Amino acid sequence: MVLIFDSHPVQYKAPVYQRLQQLRPGSFKVIYATDASVRGHHDREFCKIVAWDQPLLDGYPHLVLNNERGTPLTGFRSLTGRGIRDLLQKERPDTVIISQFIYEFDFVTYLNCVRLNIPIWIRQETQDEAFVRPAWKQSLRGLFYRIAYRQVSHAFYFGELNREHLLLHGLAPERLTFAPYSSPVGANIDIPTRQRLRTTKRDELAIRPDEIVLLFSGKLIDKKNPHLILDALEHLTAGERNRFRLVFAGSGPLEPSLRVRAEKFPDRVHFAGFVNQSEIASWYFAADILLLPSRRAGETWGLVVNEALEAGCAVIMTKAVGCHPEFADWDRVRVIPDNDAAACANALRELAAYPRSFDWCAERMKVYSIEATAAAIARQFDVLNPAPVS
Repeated sequence: MVLIFDSHPVQYKAPVYQRLQQLRPGSFKVIYATDASVRGHHDREFCKIVAWDQPLLDGYPHLVLNNERGTPLTGFRSLTGRGIRDLLQKERPDTVIISQFIYEFDFVTYLNCVRLNIPIWIRQETQDEAFVRPAWKQSLRGLFYRIAYRQVSHAFYFGELNREHLLLHGLAPERLTFAPYSSPVGANIDIPTRQRLRTTKRDELAIRPDEIVLLFSGKLIDKKNPHLILDALEHLTAGERNRFRLVFAGSGPLEPSLRVRAEKFPDRVHFAGFVNQSEIASWYFAADILLLPSRRAGETWGLVVNEALEAGCAVIMTKAVGCHPEFADWDRVRVIPDNDAAACANALRELAAYPRSFDWCAERMKVYSIEATAAAIARQFDVLNPAPVS
């Protein structure tokens, strides 16, 4: 039995657990500190109450410990380690997977596994280029990870920067398994349905068939740097701008300032507000180009890139986005320097030349599917309990 310790149900992890249960039924259980993401909680960055509307707790064994202190998911002490030692002693798992080192919950799990001599695996998206840090802080951080990883017997990595981090801090290559981020958004939707959803959504916004829709999907926060998209539009000629419509699908503290700046582009910018999981696919199908112009302030991966590629969009992202090494050489992907509006404008000109296709990268995206991720984890489960030789 494997126990997977995670802070809360997440819309891109639950489908992996659901598929993993189908592949290896009864071999694992997910232990959540809180289910706030399902029942609803105030997200400071979305600036609203958020409750994901997908069945994130269905189809796989799980336990919610309700280890909340104050407002959950707001800091180290907001998720406690209450009851973890007793749980580990009762379950006696073959191994434990820790999903992050952020909360008290995570560190209590780690320390109790060490005390009880339970093997530790990790599946976390940590990498070393997400922030600009002073040398002393980088050294101290590196020391922490080198010490912590001495107790880790295996790690699942999401991508190249995550892999480099694990190798740098002491994990040997043979102790690593590629289990990337994957997105259920748009998966298993046939092309006629995608076209219908695209047409319906664009008609709602009175977008002409020949207009190119730019999409920003996510929190309107400084880390994501959504203002760069408006900066890029100002680098275009009036004639070029008239080819584009921009949609901000999300909410956050930068929305008022974005709305003020958007007044320079009458009828060119639409604010969709927070979009839940059941509705987001139609926005990706309606769009042509996704933009993720993040700063180097913690964008460790950038899951919206997966979602956009799954829907067949072209993508522009900055080098601050953690997944840029994976997708930089794809035909309809452009990686630009951080905070470079002119480079973003040039990328828009280049990608505008491509006709819309829902499946231009479908074959390559199979590597980043729910099926591939779950299968990679399942194969490592088999190492714990190998099939008998007949």
